Amino acid sequence: MNGLFIVNQEIGHNAHKVARLSEEFKKASVDIEVFVNNGTLASIKDNNVKINLPKADFVIYMDKDIYLARLLEKAGYHLFNRADFIKLCDDKMLTFIACADHDIPMPTTISGPLVYYGLRETHLSFLKKVEGELGYPMVVKKVYGSLGEGVYLVNNYDELAKLYAEICRNPIVFQKYISSSVGKSIRVLIIDGKVFGAFFRKNARDFRSNYGENASGEIIPDMKKYVDFAEKINQLFNIEYAGLDLLDNDGELMLCEMNSNAFFEEFENITRLNVAKAVVDMIIRKVNLKNEQK
Repeated sequence: MNGLFIVNQEIGHNAHKVARLSEEFKKASVDIEVFVNNGTLASIKDNNVKINLPKADFVIYMDKDIYLARLLEKAGYHLFNRADFIKLCDDKMLTFIACADHDIPMPTTISGPLVYYGLRETHLSFLKKVEGELGYPMVVKKVYGSLGEGVYLVNNYDELAKLYAEICRNPIVFQKYISSSVGKSIRVLIIDGKVFGAFFRKNARDFRSNYGENASGEIIPDMKKYVDFAEKINQLFNIEYAGLDLLDNDGELMLCEMNSNAFFEEFENITRLNVAKAVVDMIIRKVNLKNEQK
């Protein structure tokens, strides 16, 4: 059996993930090659998909380039995670739309209209409606972003209008501020359709629990309510691998976001669970099952 890693040109935190998974694949006698998505891996030529990669039993896709992911799937590659699931998680508003009407509590969320040609006074009237619905403080997020980047806290209308003027050409969402969860969240990891583990995240110096060097984590002694909550989401999407970030709103759990390419260095260090081996075991099992069904 052989597989490929596809990573972004800015490999960043994925370097540790690649190293750990490669270690566990080697133990399982699975050959792995790493390829950087530099724009040369796939194209459409003469009305056909052309892939500049070796054949492989599977691809671990660690980028957010949905176009390449879909080209690979169209060419017959088996991706972990699936392109549609990567897109669902990467777009925060799509995540909330998909989870709506399924008894999954979430902060009140408003999608910002796109501004194409320049901000006008008429655009700012929308902010008054957002202000009336959400109040202050208010969380504003770029739809695309990770590791706390593109997530802002505004405390009054002047701050909101200034920020909107800066980022209004991006897809953004406005969300209710959950004061009881400031600087805190729960990361739940799902592997192969089951809750694998969870831990608390804390940041004493920022409202974003996962942002910067001040973030820390600790083991959760009783995971039952987090498992029950995560299972509702898992059943909705049939998750192969994802990290769910949950908020505690005075005892009521809420979904903050889903991550299809969740880093697990911190998770392994805190929980002492072997995430890499569980992911490798899942991939081998699924590939073998697929081959048996051919």
